[in-house]
Amino acid sequence: MSESIGITCKLAIEQKPALERLLFFNVNQHRVRCGIEQSIARYGTPEIHEQDGGLRVRVGAIEGVQTLFAISATGRPMGVAVFMRSDHERFVVLHLGVEPVPGEVVETNTRVLLKLLHEVRRAARRTRGVDRIELVYKDRPPVRLHG
Repeated sequence: MSESIGITCKLAIEQKPALERLLFFNVNQHRVRCGIEQSIARYGTPEIHEQDGGLRVRVGAIEGVQTLFAISATGRPMGVAVFMRSDHERFVVLHLGVEPVPGEVVETNTRVLLKLLHEVRRAARRTRGVDRIELVYKDRPPVRLHG
């Protein structure tokens, strides 16, 4: 049976080591290295910080950066999406990370990634004027929201 995946915008402080592994020491970073470097060069370095009794991620000096965490039923971070509204009609996903779980099937990682992207899309649809989502890690035009 597959593990349930919850979404939250704030992570428990005791999860900081797990978040550091997910965001900074992820063994899969080599797959998107160019995108990570491009995002850091353009927007700044991500940084974990405490806010309102929990953990969030900020990027450089950018205001309004939002973070969504995919968590297990026990509160363990399984994935993270860091994004912002870059102009009136566009969200930009600055960083994505999915926990590489040894012995787990790729299906779990795919479910976490899809859940995070679905939640970013939901946020974009709820935000007046936003009609595109750009993934900095991919060299493609922004994805248009439909309906």
